[in-house]
Amino acid sequence: MDKFQDQTAFSCELRIARARNVELDSKGSLFVRCYMSAGNKNRVRFETREVSSSNLVWNQSFCLDCFGTKESMSNMLLEGTVIFELRWRSGVSFFGRTGKSHLLGKAQVPWKTVLESSTMNIEKWLVMETRKSLSDGVKPPAVQIGMQVKGTPLDATKAVKRSKSCGDRCQCKSCLNSQLFALDGALEFSC
Repeated sequence: MDKFQDQTAFSCELRIARARNVELDSKGSLFVRCYMSAGNKNRVRFETREVSSSNLVWNQSFCLDCFGTKESMSNMLLEGTVIFELRWRSGVSFFGRTGKSHLLGKAQVPWKTVLESSTMNIEKWLVMETRKSLSDGVKPPAVQIGMQVKGTPLDATKAVKRSKSCGDRCQCKSCLNSQLFALDGALEFSC
């Protein structure tokens, strides 16, 4: 079999729209940092531009072109997640260097959620988990995101349909195989 015959490609798009319920004690800038697994314990990290804490709108998109074997790409979509971190950075710089950022909240979304949508596209508000406890009546920060998959490997959509019908404790070969995660392909940033 030709080694290119088993190859597939698709695009993933992440959109970071805006944030709400962000309470800060001092001025600075906000941004969203995203992590996406790239197999072999590697991950890709990217960040939105920084916006002032008084303007919580980004309307920024990231497009990732994914290449690899059909099996690895299916596994990536079935088992992979994207981690979103809402971060704050003080406006004060030391000797021309930007200060470290501080985590305000964190959430993750599995790509499988996107595959299960009829349009392969989701838009939602992510309520962020925070390290500190919130006072009564204070809502946790939330970030509005969108995720879309274009050109999905057929094996991935078939496996999602099978695993939905099997249930959580399924031991069939297709469901067990979908628990393995490997991404043989490269991820490129382009839109």
